[in-house]
Amino acid sequence: MDPHIDDRSPSPSTGPWKHGTIPVLGLIGGIGAGKSLVAALLAGRGAAVIDADAVGHDVLKERAVRDQVVARFGEGIVARPGAAGEGSEISSETPEPPPIDRRAVGAIVFADPAALRDLEALVHPPMCRAFERAIDRAVREARAPAVVLDAAVLLEKGWDALCDRVVYVDAPRAQRLARLAAQRGWTEAMLSAREEAQWPAEEKKRRADLIVVNDGGPDALEAAVDGLWSTLVMSPALPGHPPRAAQARTRGPGPAARGQPSPAPSEASKRL
Repeated sequence: MDPHIDDRSPSPSTGPWKHGTIPVLGLIGGIGAGKSLVAALLAGRGAAVIDADAVGHDVLKERAVRDQVVARFGEGIVARPGAAGEGSEISSETPEPPPIDRRAVGAIVFADPAALRDLEALVHPPMCRAFERAIDRAVREARAPAVVLDAAVLLEKGWDALCDRVVYVDAPRAQRLARLAAQRGWTEAMLSAREEAQWPAEEKKRRADLIVVNDGGPDALEAAVDGLWSTLVMSPALPGHPPRAAQARTRGPGPAARGQPSPAPSEASKRL
């Protein structure tokens, strides 16, 4: 069991999906493959999108969590008055304790797996509770035809237990690196370091229910998302893939630990 998340099964549903009348889609993908773009396209079709990164940022602002993180990593991760950069700007006149500089934390945890585990142990339980609240609210309000949980480490942290389907966004590595270099100034080493902090892409694709390939232009991606929307949202079931049940959360890959049948459908059969 993964100690980093709240190990609660979803509440009983009264509809065809795990949480009731609307599906919850877990969205993962290769770094730089366009996962956030797919999330935005799904939002444009009416989905309620939960951005795990944004939730994590909000959690770090909670006083109790902030104090625990500072106690673990030291005052060096606290933003300085007038510091520049996203996540570190504060006013010297603010009455609240200075926030955490996320860049400073990232520099520590991506270089130290033990530090990353410690950070996740502090922030992931409240993040999972926030996901559950957001899903329950979307189901209760019944305004969106689907909920999308956009989370890079969805599988690693067992958050797919909240989802009815998991979608992987794929693109060739060279194309992903070119995008990241242009958009964020990343190098190949930076991409590799972040990929090493996640499960291998092939394992994630094996566990996904469908794969959206983003190796063409905007029109091709729009068409793939249309296919995804039709298959997973407008249809109550995906042929060959029974609805996901709540399963034990494990720290490492392996279908037996998650109760998944083997062999799994081929990657080619999942591609849109």
